[in-house]
Amino acid sequence: MSYLKMERCIHYNETQWGMQADPCNLSAHSRDETPSNMPATKEASSLGKAFQVLEVLATAAGPRALLEIVQDLGLHKPTVHRILGELVDLGYVSRVEKGVYEITPKLRRLASGELEDRLVEIADPCLRELHTETGETVNLGVLRGTNVRYLRVLESTHPLRRIVEPDSVDPFYSTSLGRAITLQLTDAEWEALINRTRLLARTTETVTDVKQLRKIHQQAQQDGYSVEQDQNDVGVTCIGAPVYQQENIVAAISLSVPTARADAKALKRFIKAVLRTAEQISQKLDFNR
Repeated sequence: MSYLKMERCIHYNETQWGMQADPCNLSAHSRDETPSNMPATKEASSLGKAFQVLEVLATAAGPRALLEIVQDLGLHKPTVHRILGELVDLGYVSRVEKGVYEITPKLRRLASGELEDRLVEIADPCLRELHTETGETVNLGVLRGTNVRYLRVLESTHPLRRIVEPDSVDPFYSTSLGRAITLQLTDAEWEALINRTRLLARTTETVTDVKQLRKIHQQAQQDGYSVEQDQNDVGVTCIGAPVYQQENIVAAISLSVPTARADAKALKRFIKAVLRTAEQISQKLDFNR
């Protein structure tokens, strides 16, 4: 996508970014089941697979078929079917029709609930100050699965602007929000996240090479923020900074600016403003905990 003039602005719909499927074959079936004398390993493995299934459903634009989930995850069909049955019994997943599933409001409340409501409430005054100061689009987002979910969006006052709908999602690897949220991850944690992410090019500038993405991740760790230009949307530059609570990253904020308005001087000013705002929100989260 690119910027369009005047009232023709970019609109974003919630997109579906599945988990990357790992190749599996008949010989791998034995690895799905852990020997009975290793209960702890089996329990951890089952828990991990259950969360993978939930992530696929939580980041989907609608209900997903059993076979689609199996293909996304690369797990065996009986394993996924068993996990879905247990999640249905617990009330976190509903069976829309035979072989088709979606997450329930119960899970959404558990996943987003109080923390996200509190984040928005505390961050809003700071976000409005940043919006007034820069006149550009301001975003607040959290990591959900392999995507960034937008909690709060304050649109630019300029006719030429990026428009994002609250509750929409973007992939973490191509956005400054996602790169800022994940900058605290260790190498092993980041590798695990990227390995279950389907890397697709959003634009001709999108980085999908894992080695290059790792360098971007390491640079964000050094800088304490992330800048992304034309990689999620053509003609858009974004600056993202993490929001902390008790030294742990819980969200990130970003400023979305047309690349044409983000020259070196302006970019320096934007980075400073975004970092200051993220720090203010972090301090308020700790003070009000």
